[in-house]
Amino acid sequence: MLHDFPIIIADESVDWRIVKSLKDHEYSVYSILEEQSGISDDEVIAIAIEKRGFIITEDKDFGDVLVYSNEGSLDVGSMLLRIFDQPIQARIRLVIDALRYHSEDMKNCFSVLTAKKLRIRKYGL
Repeated sequence: MLHDFPIIIADESVDWRIVKSLKDHEYSVYSILEEQSGISDDEVIAIAIEKRGFIITEDKDFGDVLVYSNEGSLDVGSMLLRIFDQPIQARIRLVIDALRYHSEDMKNCFSVLTAKKLRIRKYGL
């Protein structure tokens, strides 16, 4: 792994092509779809806590769980992808660029990536 970034926990909602691209860009990725398909959001969060990982999801329910509950106070960063209206190559580029240029800012935060911007919110604020 070339990147100084926590292991990425890719929720099963994330397009497999994005997951593949992250791996191709030498990020360490734990794919829920490949490893433990069908588990609950709470179980995904537990895996991220155990692995000290960073969750990437397209499931907006994670925001409620992480931001508005005690789970968000733990050492788990996350990024919600709201880019489903973009072509896949644009989606991949947006995700890779967000990680490349903002990874330090996103650790231990809840981030939302859209085609127009990246919003980063510290937990508990």
